[in-house]
Amino acid sequence: MKSWKIKRPMSWILFIALSFALSSLSIGTAQAEVKVLTSTSDLAAIAKVVGGDLTSVESVAKGTQDPHFLEAKPSFMLKTNRADLFVAVGLDLEIGWLPSILRGARNPKVQSGSAGYLEVGPLVDPLEIATGEVTRAEGDVHPLGNPHVTLDPKRCAKIATAIAKRLGEIDPPHAAQYQARAEEFQRKIEEKTKLWTQRLEKTGIKKMITYHKTLNYFFDRFGIQNVALLEPKPGIPPTSGHILKVVSIIKEQKVPLILVENFFDPAVTRKIQQEVPSVQTRIIPVSVEGEPLIKTNEDLFEAIVKSIEGAAAAAGASR
Repeated sequence: MKSWKIKRPMSWILFIALSFALSSLSIGTAQAEVKVLTSTSDLAAIAKVVGGDLTSVESVAKGTQDPHFLEAKPSFMLKTNRADLFVAVGLDLEIGWLPSILRGARNPKVQSGSAGYLEVGPLVDPLEIATGEVTRAEGDVHPLGNPHVTLDPKRCAKIATAIAKRLGEIDPPHAAQYQARAEEFQRKIEEKTKLWTQRLEKTGIKKMITYHKTLNYFFDRFGIQNVALLEPKPGIPPTSGHILKVVSIIKEQKVPLILVENFFDPAVTRKIQQEVPSVQTRIIPVSVEGEPLIKTNEDLFEAIVKSIEGAAAAAGASR
């Protein structure tokens, strides 16, 4: 009996030690994932493709939110504190909230200038870089360029390459895997961009109006002209006088379609349609997860293309 009493506690000790070892192994495995935090859902979608199962990826902004205007919440600071890499657009898109989050996070790995902080906007040839002096009287202007770079599929591919390179620097053993995934993403995007171009050309729509300058990269890629904005100036809500000017532009240039980004109020388009019944209007998502079924960047571009196709078909049917 005495020997049995000695063996029993020893077996429990071994069991506890083994359990602790397995638990530690599990924790170590979880910690091996590179924790990536992005400012927008578009960037998160690209990072997920590049990182795969080697990373965990979250976005600060939801796909239904305007990324210009977020609140620097403590929960965002906590996530940033735990991140190994923070990916931002830059070009002053996040200027109203990201500096506060980075300061509050107290994580030296992801501060500006460190390996764990990456701004992708300046790396992909931004459009609309301001020349001369810029003042607030001109509205919410971005002097460094239009920050909505992820609305161009080919720029998304370049962003994937930039993220892959930075992940490879943070996690060298898997650098080749990150690069291979970025290259595969680029190949798919190139193929789909050709198809989207063909489909948009078939619609015959070459001029559109939007609420904000959100879609200018999309328009630039696919040869569409944004002839007017519903905002009189970037960030300034529509006024009655400005809407009258937009109505005149629609009539004079025979603009067939108004696209309203889904985080803006589309009510103003009803007034325009009263004056120009022929103009089509569509409310569209402009971010990944901007609608429940849009999970990837490709889903987003497909949704925009389908909206334009639908508007073209409706315009043709009404003639």
